[in-house]
Amino acid sequence: MKKHFQKHGDEYLLSPAATLFMVADAINCPDAGPQGKVRASRVLNATMAAARAARFEQADILETMLLSGADAARVLPMCDALVQRLGAEVVIKIIRIGLDDVSPGDAS
Repeated sequence: MKKHFQKHGDEYLLSPAATLFMVADAINCPDAGPQGKVRASRVLNATMAAARAARFEQADILETMLLSGADAARVLPMCDALVQRLGAEVVIKIIRIGLDDVSPGDAS
């Protein structure tokens, strides 16, 4: 877990795999606003489309686990495998594109 969530001052630095996990968590989080849920869905959908295009065999299982709120200990290893398959740069690009309309200080 420590490699995915690293404390940096008052913030945490997240690995690409942990970011996918957190994005999926935001979709069902009651505290996430409507725009946040839309953004999270956009990132997850694009990531899973890339996973399927790359013939990542566990794409359906991973997506189901992410959307059902499975615990991090079970999901993060699969997220890691997906990041390795796609490449961290690709996953980061998908996340950036999915969040491109977020402004500094935007809490939604």
